[in-house]
Amino acid sequence: MGTLSLRDRAILLVVIVLALYGLAAILWFMTFERDWTKSAKAYESAVKTYQKEAGLIAKRGDLQQQYEEEKEKIPSLAENELANATWMGRLGTLASECNVAVTRQNYGKEEQEDLLNKLEIDLEWTASLQSLVKFLYALETADHAMFDVRSLGISNSGKNTGYLKGKMTICCAYLRDEGEKGKSK
Repeated sequence: MGTLSLRDRAILLVVIVLALYGLAAILWFMTFERDWTKSAKAYESAVKTYQKEAGLIAKRGDLQQQYEEEKEKIPSLAENELANATWMGRLGTLASECNVAVTRQNYGKEEQEDLLNKLEIDLEWTASLQSLVKFLYALETADHAMFDVRSLGISNSGKNTGYLKGKMTICCAYLRDEGEKGKSK
């Protein structure tokens, strides 16, 4: 810079300052574009969420009606009624009606989620395929009961030709009444 005239130095400094301003503007626009793209994606996501929630709000009456219908199907036990005795007896009755021999049954601990109570029952059984299918259908369509087969293991019964044996875990869902009476019958 020692050999440059004052005018040349001034021009060089102006060019350097303009280059720095240009570089700053380019970096700002790159950041602006990235932020704009990010904001556009967030906006699209918010619009989709809004549309989904607006659709649910519009369907609220139908959903409320479906909820009430399902709630009516959930059995109710009295506060002092033993859930394990009720549901194990009910399963035993359904099994005998369907020609399923229950060789062992164990129940777990009664669990409560909000208003809904659950009781898991493990069964070991022996039956023909037709009887097993009939039993599973009976569980699905039982009145005043809500059964869910959580697991089902099937193997060949070694000693009885044409029969199967296995284990299944059934979850019984029900409500607890505050009063003395239950609708478990």
